[in-house]
Amino acid sequence: MREPWEGQTRDRSKAYEHFCLYRDMGPERSLAKMAAIGNVSVSLRQLEYWSSKHRWVERAAAYDADFDRRRRAKLEKERQDMAERHAKMAVLGQGTVVEAFRRIKPEDLTPSQAVQWFDTLVKIERLSRGEPTDIQKAEHSGPGGGPMEFANLTDDERRAEMIRCLKEMGRTDEQASAIAGQLMGDESGK
Repeated sequence: MREPWEGQTRDRSKAYEHFCLYRDMGPERSLAKMAAIGNVSVSLRQLEYWSSKHRWVERAAAYDADFDRRRRAKLEKERQDMAERHAKMAVLGQGTVVEAFRRIKPEDLTPSQAVQWFDTLVKIERLSRGEPTDIQKAEHSGPGGGPMEFANLTDDERRAEMIRCLKEMGRTDEQASAIAGQLMGDESGK
């Protein structure tokens, strides 16, 4: 079965040649633009007739969709190739760096180098364990964006509000409950 943008048995060669010109104009195509370009050997009226009879708009849209699908598939393949290439380079680079680390004597490091290396290594460990590398500021507000009023809350309401805030900061239910329990002076973490 032929694709819609390919020559169909009902296409006449001259009509199909003009369809190809129309198809290849891209998504901004129009019959009027095609006729105005001057590279067609028929009138606008003839183009309109062929376009209607041979479903040029539908066929060109199918061509555009297929072209876009193939373009996206190619980009995805290129992204996958790039990721594999970068991963291989990273592994090679890591081996080189580890070998360099083995040869360095701690006493040869300046204090600022030692601090920089320590900071970098801590960040790498945190990332590899799925933890954030930076402390992030979290601000919470009460109803209507105003300050939070804890003084008028019951102990259960305070605990619930603390748990809500801790969960917004990325803590699990269990972690939030335990921290709230500790802050409330409750050993069980309720």
